[in-house]
Amino acid sequence: MKSLLFLASFLFFVNSNSQEISIDTTRFEHFKFEAGYLIPLGNLKSKIDTSQQFAFWYRTRIEHNDLLDFGFTIIIPKVNDSFVYTGKDSVFNVKPKGVTIQTAIRVNKLYPLKLLNKKVVFEWSSTFGASFFSFEDKENPEDTSGYYADENGSYSYHIDTNTKALTCLYAAQGVSFTGKNIGFSINYNLTPYNWFTKRIDNHFGKSSLSMAIHYKL
Repeated sequence: MKSLLFLASFLFFVNSNSQEISIDTTRFEHFKFEAGYLIPLGNLKSKIDTSQQFAFWYRTRIEHNDLLDFGFTIIIPKVNDSFVYTGKDSVFNVKPKGVTIQTAIRVNKLYPLKLLNKKVVFEWSSTFGASFFSFEDKENPEDTSGYYADENGSYSYHIDTNTKALTCLYAAQGVSFTGKNIGFSINYNLTPYNWFTKRIDNHFGKSSLSMAIHYKL
């Protein structure tokens, strides 16, 4: 009886360790590139339209099938309309300008699956970081800004070359599917800029979706 208990315990120990080794040695790619679109939701749609975005992530293992990413995202806003920005002495109508940059860490839980006899990796991702939304700085224009005339000299207009940025902490939740090294991801983003400044309207908008094709290397 003791021998059977010992043998059962030994087999359970070997099986448990073999599974742990199998999980811990699961191959994963250290770099992830993403290209896709940011789709604004709610009030944010009145400021920007669907815009291109690109991201780069460096990946490392936390334990088992949990990965930690460090990376950044560049969003090229497609301007829809201006928004109200309250300066020190005046109120300005300003437009998004340049690029929006996000830096973040991302925790990923990997689930290897089989779909139609093909190996697919499903990932659940939680992201936390900082977002910087650039816009025209009409409050402090650069010295080189000024009035410029058209070719006929009949019309002049003012060009602002300076920029400011709204800054906030942001969070995102998303899922992705990867077959071999190429896959598709979708994320819900929460970027509450109005929580971090009183210079924009409380209804500025804070929600968006990111849809992207990614490549792991």
